[in-house]
Amino acid sequence: MRRAAPLLAAVALLAAAPLSAQDSVPARTAAPRAEPGRRLGALRPRTQRPPRAAPSAPAGTRDTIRPTLDTTTATMPPPPGFAYTASVRPRAVTVGERFVSGLAVSVPAGTRVAIDVAKDSADRWRVVGRATATAADSAWTRYLVVAPMVAWVPGLPDTAGATLRLTAPDGRVATIPVALRLPEVRSVLPVDTTKWRVRPPHDVWGASRDWRLLALLAALALLLIALIAWLVAKLVRRRRARRIPATARERALALLERARTSGFIEAGNWNAFYSLVSEALRGLAASLDPRWSTDLTTAELMGEMRSARADEIHLATLGELLRVADLAKFARRGREPDDARRDLDHARDWVKTFAAPASEPAEAVAAEVAP
Repeated sequence: MRRAAPLLAAVALLAAAPLSAQDSVPARTAAPRAEPGRRLGALRPRTQRPPRAAPSAPAGTRDTIRPTLDTTTATMPPPPGFAYTASVRPRAVTVGERFVSGLAVSVPAGTRVAIDVAKDSADRWRVVGRATATAADSAWTRYLVVAPMVAWVPGLPDTAGATLRLTAPDGRVATIPVALRLPEVRSVLPVDTTKWRVRPPHDVWGASRDWRLLALLAALALLLIALIAWLVAKLVRRRRARRIPATARERALALLERARTSGFIEAGNWNAFYSLVSEALRGLAASLDPRWSTDLTTAELMGEMRSARADEIHLATLGELLRVADLAKFARRGREPDDARRDLDHARDWVKTFAAPASEPAEAVAAEVAP
C-alpha cells in the first residue's frame, strides 16, 4: 500500500497541474552563441569517440536513479520544449509523517528522465526509499517523478534542491537543477505550552479551617460505623437462632422436616430417609434421659425405657418405627412411599407427645445402680 501511494499521488499531480509553457519552469541556462557559417544548435565535432545511442525502451518503463552523474557523457543544455511542474501531497504534515513530492516533466520524444535528490546536510528531511521517474505515455514525452519523503523538524523551507538528468536518444545528457516542493511541517506539541501546565491543587476548605466541624464529622462517622456493626451482629444472631433450634424437641422436629423435604421418599433412598427418622427419635430420647443413650441398640433402648416405666403406647410406636428403620438401614429392606409418609407422621406425633416419666426418688435410683 505504501508503494502505491506515491504513484497515486503522482497521477493526481499530473491531472491537477497540466503541463504548459505558462505554468512550467524553464531551465535557466544561457542560449549558445551562434558562430559565422554555423547553424545554431549544431554541435562541434568531438575528438573522443561519440557515445553509443541508448537503445529504445518500451513505453511505461521506469528509469532507476543513479547516485552520481555519468561523467563520461557530454552534457548539453535543456532541449527545447522542456518544462516541469512541482507539487506536494499532502500540503501540511506533522513531524515524522510521510509525504510525496513530485514533478510532472515534459521532454522531447524519446528522452529518458532520471532524478538525483541530494541528502540534506542538517538531516531535516530525508528521502524514504528512492525517487522514481515513470514515463506517462508511449512516446516518452511526459514523465512522473515521485519522491517519497519524511521531515524531522518543523519550519522547513518551501523547496528542496534536486537534479534532473535528461538522456537524449543519441546519448547526450543534460543535467538540470529543479526545486522539489516541501509541505508545511507542524510540530506534534502545541505552540503555546503555557496553558497546558499543571496547576497546584485548590484548597477545598478555604483559608480558615474549622477543626470543630472536622471533629464533629469524625464522631458522626464513628457512630454510624458502630450502628452498622450492631445491626450486622443482631442479624447474624437472629439467623443463627433460626438455624439451630433451641430445644431437643424442636431439633427432632427439624430433622423430621428435613426428611420430608429431602426427596428421599420420591427417590426411594430408604437408608437415608430412615437414618434421619431414627436420629430424630433417638436424639430426643437421649436428651430426656441420659440412660437412653444413642449408643444403645434398639432392644437395649426399649429395655431401658420399660425399666423406667415409660408409657406403653409410646413405647409400641417407638419400637415399630425403630424396627422399620433398622431393617431399612442394615437389611436394605424396601418400603412403599405411602407407608414411609405414614411412618413420618407417626414419628412427628411421637416427638410432639412423648414425655419422660417422673423421676424416682434418689434412694431408689442409688439402690438400683449399686452392685
